[in-house]
Amino acid sequence: MNDTVFNFKAERVPHPDLWQRPPEFDLWERLKGTAQPILLYGMGNGGDKMLAVLEKKGIPVSGVFASDGFARGNLFHGMPVTTYTQAKERFGKFTVLLSFATSRDEVLENIRRIASEQTLLIPDLPVIGENLFDCAFFSTHFEELQKARALFADERSREVFDLIVNAKLTGKLCYLEEGTSTPEEDFETILHPEDFLVSGDFGAYNGDTALDLLKRAPHIQKIVALEPDPKTFLKLQKNTADLQVKAVHGAAWREDTSLLFTASGGRGAGVGTVGKKTAEIPAYAPDGLFEREERVDYLKYDVEGAELDALEGSRRLLEESRPRLLVSCYHRPEDLFLLPLWLKNHFPFYKLYLRRHKGIPAWDINLYAIADERKI
Repeated sequence: MNDTVFNFKAERVPHPDLWQRPPEFDLWERLKGTAQPILLYGMGNGGDKMLAVLEKKGIPVSGVFASDGFARGNLFHGMPVTTYTQAKERFGKFTVLLSFATSRDEVLENIRRIASEQTLLIPDLPVIGENLFDCAFFSTHFEELQKARALFADERSREVFDLIVNAKLTGKLCYLEEGTSTPEEDFETILHPEDFLVSGDFGAYNGDTALDLLKRAPHIQKIVALEPDPKTFLKLQKNTADLQVKAVHGAAWREDTSLLFTASGGRGAGVGTVGKKTAEIPAYAPDGLFEREERVDYLKYDVEGAELDALEGSRRLLEESRPRLLVSCYHRPEDLFLLPLWLKNHFPFYKLYLRRHKGIPAWDINLYAIADERKI
């Protein structure tokens, strides 16, 4: 296989031909052709998902290692979990597949060190569902991806988009190290929360984002915080008691109903996901969570793959109040093009921006929508 066809050797810039011709190879094809042993770095749910994909594709795994302190002679899918040093002693040079997520500086630095010594790849596995953002997916949705890319209001968004696509397809660390922003920067340059009065926080978790918004928006009067996970909702209530936060137990959805929810207390919990702890919970269309006469200034959607459904249930709010939006854009592979296309199609007055925060893999991708006042 010619690695230069798919830009595996590029260090800093997106593939120059990405939008002129679809790529021919992705990281999964590269793995099939490698002569090096393949080792997982990390265990847990990410490792489970990784092994399932590798088994389906017929790609063998030679071992698994973990960071110091996590390798205690335990087994993972029948393989002994070693340290990185032990893995080097046994295999020498090998291909590392990172199978966990992190944004911690000390962990990222360790990953960079390993990448300087071994071939390290970061496969893109969906948070929700089973679709892979691989070469076949890219080719199938090539036109939709191109159209979504063209909708963004600034060149930086398009650069971020290109880096994300390259990261998903190649698994190369360099694409994840470039083009990130901080929440502070996004609030200051895009959202401008200083005039927020009424807000909605859908997927409020334990109240962390509501508390953060209270610090950034000095005039905020009301935040409707919606959280579906029962245990996490109790933490939300406790953490926001006596503040300008109305905590609501339930999921954001296209209509008021009840849904089956899989609770895990972390990523992957959500409506319609596979798991053992499934319970029926209330679901609400965001349109009904505010008084008809209220003008809503800002809505945040981080609802574990149900973003499109929640937006569908917000049509009145978006049309009448035209709030600024933050929409998580990474839970499903199709989110990267589907959400921008839907928003621009139904609400053309929105200007769209794309940003990604520090961390690996390509998570924490935010789609921002700001009403263009010239079109109101």
